Amino acid sequence: MGPRRSIFVALFFLCLLAGCSAKRDLIILLPDPDGKIGAIRVTTRGGSQILDQSGYAVEVEDFNKPPVAPRPIAEGEITGVFGAALSAQPDVTGRFISFLLFFESDTSELIHESKVLLPEIVRTIRNRKRNEIYVVGYTDRVGTELYNLKLSSRRAYYVRDLLVSSGIKSSDIAVSFHGETMPLVNTEDEVAEPLNRRVEVIAR
Repeated sequence: MGPRRSIFVALFFLCLLAGCSAKRDLIILLPDPDGKIGAIRVTTRGGSQILDQSGYAVEVEDFNKPPVAPRPIAEGEITGVFGAALSAQPDVTGRFISFLLFFESDTSELIHESKVLLPEIVRTIRNRKRNEIYVVGYTDRVGTELYNLKLSSRRAYYVRDLLVSSGIKSSDIAVSFHGETMPLVNTEDEVAEPLNRRVEVIAR
């Protein structure tokens, strides 16, 4: 798992296999609605196995023995076994998801960690069923209010242009900016606060 949340969907199925009177657990790892893949450790008294590949499954035949090594499951089998459970899952793609991008002081230059985050933001937006994107710029309190309002505008439009250059439609993006008026961390005037030098990208 990275510093950000990694979400996964693991489906559990208790079934009777032909010719066997013992029940077996089948655990399959699937991506979340945004395409992210996490990892899950399946543990019994006899040992454990890690699932970290989409579409792979682990079987538990006997709780006193280690789980069977992960194996790929055909899409048709997943649908056949778990179709009803998958269709009953709530649609989370209509919910808002947000990312924070941070900037070097007094510039519209992203810090390194935020540059690395950009591909994930683009991928998340592309994977959602509907695109309603808000890009909102902010600054810390170093400088005048008017200067910071303009700086927050430059930052917001810079991020908007990065998204557009990555294939996101400009018509799907609404831009706004608030200067120093809505800090994440409250400070005195003229205090440089890295967490306030930011653009928030909100996708629905």
